[in-house]
Amino acid sequence: MSQSLKPIFLLSLLTCVLSLGSCKKQEVTPSKEVDTSAYDVFLVIGQSNTHWGYGGVDPVLDAPQDNIVQLGLHGENNLKVIPAKEPLDHHTKDANKIGFALTFAKAYAKQFLASDRKVLIIPGGFGGTGFVDNRWNKGDDLYNFAVYRTNYILEKYPNSKIKAILWHQGEADVQSQVYQSRLDAMIVNLRNDLGSSPNAPIPFILGGMVPYWVDKYAVGHQENIIKQTVNRLPKIGYADPRVPFVITKLDNAYDEIHFNAEGQREMGRRYFAEYTRVAN
Repeated sequence: MSQSLKPIFLLSLLTCVLSLGSCKKQEVTPSKEVDTSAYDVFLVIGQSNTHWGYGGVDPVLDAPQDNIVQLGLHGENNLKVIPAKEPLDHHTKDANKIGFALTFAKAYAKQFLASDRKVLIIPGGFGGTGFVDNRWNKGDDLYNFAVYRTNYILEKYPNSKIKAILWHQGEADVQSQVYQSRLDAMIVNLRNDLGSSPNAPIPFILGGMVPYWVDKYAVGHQENIIKQTVNRLPKIGYADPRVPFVITKLDNAYDEIHFNAEGQREMGRRYFAEYTRVAN
């Protein structure tokens, strides 16, 4: 390169690096600074019944707590630890809908959380997604995103520990003939990619689908695959929407595939009961 072109080249390179629209798409990478904050981490993933409980946010039942936070996803909150306020930052959040994670987290904080730690929820639910549309298999976009965000937290806050993965999905894959094998493979791969020990796998809790919808469309076979995961893999829990009583709504036919807000809170309690059984 001639001496006369060097200043132009260096200026172009500097402009490229500093530009908001840089020459190469930039990915957010974990900060190298060590933060002494300590979190008990829960990854919450799957499709819409992770967070699509209609009926509005109750100012008392769904009130945030100082010792429960979440990893932000949208806008300027992306990759920031922010208060866990409903609706949580799932991919397909809605202002008037809630999930089971906050109820679960409150029960966990009350019974298990040490005074010098906080609960950190990593929301990752995305409505209408599954294995059949290549969103949750190892290497798929939502799978990779969940792994990246969880490992980001574990690296940035080395005093933190992932305590469980909470999964609710199945409706999108009711016609799939390979759902069981894909579900089991995802659990094994996800645990491995999050540093799970073979002798102490990360607890994994699955939730059952809306009973009215399952019965109406005769998709009990799908429900049974999810339920029987506890017999196929170790450290698995199943939050059963039929036990100790069947979760229903005043109008079961309204938005029949989704739990309402009350049902989501009840599922949160059942997820926690299963976590307690599996993890201790």
